[in-house]
Amino acid sequence: MNAGEAEWEHYLSELRQHIECDFCALALYDASSRQIRWIAASGNINEKFRYMVNRPGQGISGEVIRIGRTVQRTCTSDEQRRSVDSIMLAERLVVAAATPVRTEDNETMGILLMGRRIGAIYTTPELAMLEKAATYFSRKPETA
Repeated sequence: MNAGEAEWEHYLSELRQHIECDFCALALYDASSRQIRWIAASGNINEKFRYMVNRPGQGISGEVIRIGRTVQRTCTSDEQRRSVDSIMLAERLVVAAATPVRTEDNETMGILLMGRRIGAIYTTPELAMLEKAATYFSRKPETA
């Protein structure tokens, strides 16, 4: 982990406490290779997220890239998690919400995701906090 990732994980930890969720993660999107790679997390139960790579349209993160807006998913079984997103399965998330992280030119450069291991869906104010938090990551240099 480099210094930028450590700073991001610290911020993710603060965000996780503020929104009262179990898991927060940041992924970067490489448009040239069309890959989404998770690079930092807080509240994770393992390190599997570091090895996950998705494509646009694949899972909740890919849906965010494809449609360009915040998405929320609820999955109550491992089978549902498997079909929605590998990160939800690996982290045993029941509810997840993800939003795009955009550059100043409004290009999607990443995804900010928060998740809960219980079934309480996110409220409109919590989703607004997630979207506001995404602006913090848009000002940071990429590490990938």
